[in-house]
Amino acid sequence: MPDFRTLLVFASTLFLAFVLERLPMPEILSWLQPAWVILAVTILVLRAPTLFGLWLAIPLGLMLDAERGSYLGLHILIIALHIYLLQVLYKRIVMFNFIQQMAVVFLLVVLQQMLTYWVLSVLTNSTRPVDLWLPALTSAMMWPWVYALVSTAMRKVSHQ
Repeated sequence: MPDFRTLLVFASTLFLAFVLERLPMPEILSWLQPAWVILAVTILVLRAPTLFGLWLAIPLGLMLDAERGSYLGLHILIIALHIYLLQVLYKRIVMFNFIQQMAVVFLLVVLQQMLTYWVLSVLTNSTRPVDLWLPALTSAMMWPWVYALVSTAMRKVSHQ
């Protein structure tokens, strides 16, 4: 069981991800907004795979569903699939360099975007296919920064 300071860093990471997810952006830049919660889930699962499992998908998915006003359970399914794929590929992803990790993050966010697009296109008629690629690209570009920020915070917490 991790100590209190480590859990505080993980909780702060999730809180910051939700704040950044709701950050208002100009309309032209709204298509470029990274998937901050998915990035936070990725770093949490890669830093502590035994602590953060599929149980994390339920509260985070419910919060995202409530925040975005989407269908109940849509983000639970997407985050659960994301966590499952991360845990299956954990040993490989940890050994990858940053370019390969960015490619994995890109593919995982594209999968998340495609699942969201597919569900929304089946249930409604209001979808924008351009949303599939740009958030995935910006999420992949933000991955080294997110990884470095959380790793630095974890190092500072563990040395105190």
